[in-house]
Amino acid sequence: MTTSSETRRADWLRWRDERDALATADHGPAALTGTHWLSEQPLHIDGLPGTWVESDGHAIGTGPGFQVDLTPGEEHRLRDLLLRPIIRAGQVALRVFDPQTPGRTGLRGIDTFDFDPAWVVPGTLETTSDTLQLEHIDGFVSENARAAVRLSLNGRDIALEGAGTPAGGLQIVFADATNGAETQRFRFLDVAAPDAHGQVEVDFNHAYLPPCTFSDHFLCPLPPPGNRLEFPIRAGETRLRRIAEVAR
Repeated sequence: MTTSSETRRADWLRWRDERDALATADHGPAALTGTHWLSEQPLHIDGLPGTWVESDGHAIGTGPGFQVDLTPGEEHRLRDLLLRPIIRAGQVALRVFDPQTPGRTGLRGIDTFDFDPAWVVPGTLETTSDTLQLEHIDGFVSENARAAVRLSLNGRDIALEGAGTPAGGLQIVFADATNGAETQRFRFLDVAAPDAHGQVEVDFNHAYLPPCTFSDHFLCPLPPPGNRLEFPIRAGETRLRRIAEVAR
């Protein structure tokens, strides 16, 4: 059954509300104040009691009257702060989220292009046994399950590579000609698993800002060379909306 433009727009408006709520949440992405890589050597982290080490994949904090043991996927509240460990290539880091950081208190939401049904295009999902190497902002290179979606865009046939997801879809990191003047440096786009014929729907209205837009302490992957488009995609999220901009 074909989805109407009205239904798509209503879904997009709900998605926008959800994204704004996530962006401005007390411990949302804009509240991240640090990603601290841990080792066997005790590390003092500003604003936290005691010292922190990594042991057997755990982030462990100890001090007088203080003991915290966290594995990636867990979190711990410490006063107003939220502590959340991550793991990357076997190395553990502790992330600290502070709702009082100016990056969060000055944020009012996310600006977007208006919904445009012309940016909802069909595509074909292709998977291989190869891996996709993605360079991250900090220079780290990750190995990902490789997938690609082939589609017609701006009058030409293209293929956008992405990292395959456990659900059978892919996450695309792409850049386009709007970056810098109209949008941030690059954006993300999720594509759901294909139907029985390998067909997918690619909705650029749902292109979204990566976490590193909200805080410099996120370590986002960069667009691979084939995903750097020379034409503009005027759909999806554009920039963060802050207090000073609202007041103008």
